[in-house]
Amino acid sequence: MVGLGSLGGHVLEFLARTPGVKSIVASDYNEDWGVRKLNNAQLGAATQGYYPHMKFRKVDLNNIEETAEILKEEDPDVVFNATTLQSWWVIGELPKETYEKLLQAGIGPWIPMHLTLTHKLMKAVKKSGISAHVVSSSFPDAVNPILGKVGLAPLVGIGNFDLLIPFVKRYVGERLKVPMRNVVVFMLGHHYHDVRVEEFGSTMGAPYYLKIMVGDRNVTDQFDREKVWAAFPPTPLGNQSDQRVAASAVKNIAAIINDTDEITHSPGPKGLPGGYPIRINAEGVEVVLPEELSLEEAVKINEEAQKFDGLEKIENDGTVVYTEKSVKIMNEMLGYDCKRLRIEESEDRARELRSLYVNFASKFR
Repeated sequence: MVGLGSLGGHVLEFLARTPGVKSIVASDYNEDWGVRKLNNAQLGAATQGYYPHMKFRKVDLNNIEETAEILKEEDPDVVFNATTLQSWWVIGELPKETYEKLLQAGIGPWIPMHLTLTHKLMKAVKKSGISAHVVSSSFPDAVNPILGKVGLAPLVGIGNFDLLIPFVKRYVGERLKVPMRNVVVFMLGHHYHDVRVEEFGSTMGAPYYLKIMVGDRNVTDQFDREKVWAAFPPTPLGNQSDQRVAASAVKNIAAIINDTDEITHSPGPKGLPGGYPIRINAEGVEVVLPEELSLEEAVKINEEAQKFDGLEKIENDGTVVYTEKSVKIMNEMLGYDCKRLRIEESEDRARELRSLYVNFASKFR
């Protein structure tokens, strides 16, 4: 595990209590914080009768050589990445009207915050020569396909539109009076869909695909999809909902470790944009689509959806081209002018963006 912040801390706690997880190496740049988090997870797990071997290693992702050596020494089956230079929920601390206006730019402009450290980690993984699968939480809908263009994509992401699937199962189960577990969902979606549905009860016109099965019955047409999204229940705001995101991560990690052939949903599998239904096991992942939908069609749906998050396209070398709307909003509100982002510019852009945002946010304190 790399990164023990809010999300990483929850994942650590859950993994320490997950059957089949026998050894955990927790790492963070802040050693005191990391050791405390590990101790808390280990003692809590033992209270419940779980005793995985656990230890802490300080990791500085800015030192790729040293990180590669640590990875080589530990030789894990799975590397979980929970690093970012600014968490997604930070802008949600702005006044509501300001936040909603800034949100119109999408999360695309904030890619440097999520790409920079993930890029360095993936360089270290490649340099180490280990065969571990990398599960990454850092805006995988976009970061994974960006890094995929240069041969550094994590295996799969977590969270985002995956968080909508249990809700659809509950909604359908309650109305058809069948157990949630009997409802099978096939969905294509993007990070954008989860944010908009959870906060506004609508997909705001962004394209997606949804098929709902109960047994061998296709019940999709029995439901008005926009009414489904409008019924999304209230959940805690910001990082107070990280337990659900962590559950998505643990699901994927456990599926790899325990080789379960789990059929689930996740963003960024094998460097694809947006999220898909997948099968995940110790060998890796594969996209599992309904027979009426081709992979090419599925990718096109998510490439259109990513425009709603401010991403016009990802070029063949990993360069991100932003939408005019996104560029205009970020320029007008923060003074941040970035029409194109090359991978090698990510760290400098992250510093610039962080400085501009801190100055902007200080006006509301």
